[in-house]
Amino acid sequence: MLLKGVRLFSRGKLVRRDILTEGETIRGIGSFSGAGLDCSKYIALPGLIDCHVHMRDPGPTHKEDFHTGTRAAIAGGVTTIMDMPNNPGRPTITAKALEEKRKEAAKKAVCDWGLHFGATERNFAEIRKAGPRSLKMYTGQSTGELLVPDVRSIWMHMGNFPRERPLMVHAEDQETIEAMDSLGEGRSALSAKIAVSKCRLMAEGHKRLVYFCHLSAPEEVDIAKGYAKSVVEVTPHHLFLSSKDAKRLRKDFGKVYPPLRSPAEVAGMWKRLGKIDVYATDHAPHLPEEKMGGAAGFPGLETSLALMLDAYNKKRVPLEWIVQRCCENPARIFNLKRKGKIAKGYQADITLIDLKKKWKVRAEDMESKCGWTPYEGEILKGKAEKVLFRGELVYDGGVVKEMKGKDIMP
Repeated sequence: MLLKGVRLFSRGKLVRRDILTEGETIRGIGSFSGAGLDCSKYIALPGLIDCHVHMRDPGPTHKEDFHTGTRAAIAGGVTTIMDMPNNPGRPTITAKALEEKRKEAAKKAVCDWGLHFGATERNFAEIRKAGPRSLKMYTGQSTGELLVPDVRSIWMHMGNFPRERPLMVHAEDQETIEAMDSLGEGRSALSAKIAVSKCRLMAEGHKRLVYFCHLSAPEEVDIAKGYAKSVVEVTPHHLFLSSKDAKRLRKDFGKVYPPLRSPAEVAGMWKRLGKIDVYATDHAPHLPEEKMGGAAGFPGLETSLALMLDAYNKKRVPLEWIVQRCCENPARIFNLKRKGKIAKGYQADITLIDLKKKWKVRAEDMESKCGWTPYEGEILKGKAEKVLFRGELVYDGGVVKEMKGKDIMP
């Protein structure tokens, strides 16, 4: 395939080039003769890598599965997803469970995928047996049953898991959550700051890489980045929604862990964009009736990039920040050799964006099973219009063409 006259980043600047692909690989960038796809109205980004999604598969697949969830990813400009281990009733905490999930993803996923392994208070032998590329630890209760609340187990995981592989932390302190709940204070940012402090100090003690998921308050970012081997992730909802929106949304539809923070805290997160390493969705779909019953989490795969492009149009964020936090940094952190860049020899995963495209967010137009979005009715400027995955045009004008995805974290 030949993409003609597209703009892309080269050495920190937007330049106009042709991109030639052959099979699944980018073969050249420059000026090429011959007919091709006119891309003069688009900017080419590397296919986005979302390090933090919940496909609910195997398990409660009425919410989402690897087929619908990866279709949603493609529609949002994402060509690689990494799935979390906390499926209710079917957590990925044994080598057998990991293999079962791999089989489901291999049958259904239409983009590339990887699987995070879950930590418990005692599954050290299973982690060694499975040999996962990443490990997720929950220090506070979230959806599902996974929880590692005690310092001893946290310290042992920090020391036992290979030090250069990402040890990912849902950093809320369970003891503090329970204490504050008993005082009527709710799930405050205090529990998050305490958990980040604990885990940062223990990671520092072991001189290991630690990846802090969905940080939501500015002080958490400051604490985490006091250690050079900390990775900080932020979600769309902790940048584009606040506690005011939680009150605006229908009953319990604003519930998420960690909770939405105050407008002042959200503003503080925007001021710390330079300290943030990864922008990931924490795509956590539940049906509307489950949200009414208190389920925590938001869908996000189909709106995440568009929200950031809208922010770019409003001069809130540089376009290069999006490329780094959605493509280059995830590929580097998870050691994905041929992903994250538009360069010769890299996999031909390319998201073509139209920065002038205005569109209305409507759940009825989305690929996700869950049937709702916290951004319903918003008018956004900027959208993924075409997506190449492994050299094939798989998204064009709102239509997803299915290809078979591969495991990128075997």
